[in-house]
Amino acid sequence: MKRPPSQNGKLDLAFIMDTTGSMSSYINSAKQNIREIVEEIVTSSGSDVRLALIEYRDHSPQDRTFVTRKNDFTSSVSTMKSWLNSASANGGGDTPEAVAEAMYQTTKLSWRQEATKISVMISDAPPHGLVPSEDTSFPQGSPNGHDPMQLARDLAQKDITLYVIGVEPPIVPYKDFFMALAYITGGQYVPLSVPRLLVNAITGGAQEELSLRKFQADVQREIKQASAAGGSINKQQIAQTVFQRLQKSGAKSRQLVRNNKTLDGPSADAKVLATKQSMAEVRKVFKKGTTSTPFRGVGGMGGGMGEVMDGDMRLSMSVGMGGGMRGGVGSGDPLRSMSPKAMIPSSSASEKLSTKESGITLEQINRLVEKGTARLPSV
Repeated sequence: MKRPPSQNGKLDLAFIMDTTGSMSSYINSAKQNIREIVEEIVTSSGSDVRLALIEYRDHSPQDRTFVTRKNDFTSSVSTMKSWLNSASANGGGDTPEAVAEAMYQTTKLSWRQEATKISVMISDAPPHGLVPSEDTSFPQGSPNGHDPMQLARDLAQKDITLYVIGVEPPIVPYKDFFMALAYITGGQYVPLSVPRLLVNAITGGAQEELSLRKFQADVQREIKQASAAGGSINKQQIAQTVFQRLQKSGAKSRQLVRNNKTLDGPSADAKVLATKQSMAEVRKVFKKGTTSTPFRGVGGMGGGMGEVMDGDMRLSMSVGMGGGMRGGVGSGDPLRSMSPKAMIPSSSASEKLSTKESGITLEQINRLVEKGTARLPSV
C-alpha cells in the first residue's frame, strides 16, 4: 500500500486475538476490515505501519490445537490478511484462556525501538488464576509461570501500550481486571458488543495513542525529577503539573469516544488491582462484576441483527433477565441453549465509536504517568 510522507513516524500495531469458539464474529470482522484499518490509520496520521498477529487459545488438556500462534511484524497488509484468513474460532475448554501466554508472546515481538507501539487484545474470557473456583485446570495461573500483572509492567517498560477490546457481555465479570492491565501500560479498556465496531475501536485507539506520543517527554521529565528528589512518587501531582502546563499551552489530542462521550476511565477497583504486583495479590482483592445490561428476548427474538456472538458462550455471570439464571459450562446450561441474538445488549444497534480532536485531558495524562512509573520500585 502506498504511504504518504510520514507525519507521526512509525507505528507497530499488534493484534492479540482470542481464537476460541466464541470469537468467530470478531475474527471475521478483522479479516474483512484489516485493509480499511491500516488505510484509515495511514491516511489520518501518515504513519509507517507494521502489523503483527498473536492468536491464543488454551493449554492442554482444555485445548489440544495450540496455546499461542505468533506472526511477527510485517509491513504487508496482504500478509496480515493471510494470517487472519488462516485463523479460525475453535476449542477453548473451560472459562479461562491462555491470556498470560499471549501477553508473554507480545513482549517477544520485534518491536521497533523508535515506533509508537500498540498492542490490541480482543478477548471475552479471563486468564487462568484470576477466579480459581471457575478454573478446572490451572486455578493458580499459567502452568508456565507467566503472570499477567508482571507482563503488563514488562509491556510498559518496553513502551508498549495495551488496549483491551472487551467483548461484552461475557467479559463484564472480569472487566476491572482487564481495565487494570490496560491502565498499567497507559492504555484503555474499550467495551464492544457488536463486531462491526471493531475497526473503529482499533483505528480510534491507534489515532489517540499517536496523538499522545508528543506529550510523553513532558511526563517523563516530571517523573525523572520526582524520582531524583527521593521518597515516594506522587503520580497525581505529576499528572496535574503536566496537565496544567499543557492545558495553558492549548495542547490538543485525539480522543476515542463512545456514542460521542469520552470512554469511561478505569474504575476505582481497577486502579486498586493495578497496584498489585502478581496474580496472587490480585486474587486476594478481586471481586467479580455483574451486568445489569438489558438483553433482548430469548429464542431468536433479537430483532434480526446479524452481528452476534456465537459458539462457546462460556458465561458465568448473573444476567439481568428477571429469572435469575446463571450461566456455566456444564451440560444443560440455559444460556448455552439461548439464541446468540438474545445475548446482544438492546443498545447495540445504535452503538458507535469514533474519534474527536479536543483539548488534552487529565485522564490521558494520568495514563501516561501510570505507564511511565509502572516499573519504578517506589510506586
